[in-house]
Amino acid sequence: MAKIVLIGLEQAAAGQICRALAPDSHRIENQPQDVVPRELEDADIVFAGGEPNYYISLLKLLRETRPSLPFVVVTRMPDTREWLDALEAGATDYCSSPIDTRQLHWLMETALSGPRLAAA
Repeated sequence: MAKIVLIGLEQAAAGQICRALAPDSHRIENQPQDVVPRELEDADIVFAGGEPNYYISLLKLLRETRPSLPFVVVTRMPDTREWLDALEAGATDYCSSPIDTRQLHWLMETALSGPRLAAA
């Protein structure tokens, strides 16, 4: 069982993740976009959305203290520049919403199984 933290996600995306992962008995916590890194000390994986400047700043701060924390950016409107910025800042992966259930389970499995060489 993993602690999954959802940060700044739209209600539809957060609900979809919660419904898809509920059978796996994960602890899922929904946080507002103003969460600070110390509030994520016990997180096993983070799914973040919202304002790109915020989640990239948060990601850079997290990488200083938790370099291997899986951090997946979820966006409704994928943009190549934002995708590259997130990956260059250290995001584990970047996906669009709505997230396919198979993709979500793949993200969970690969993120929690250890470090990856590169994002998908």
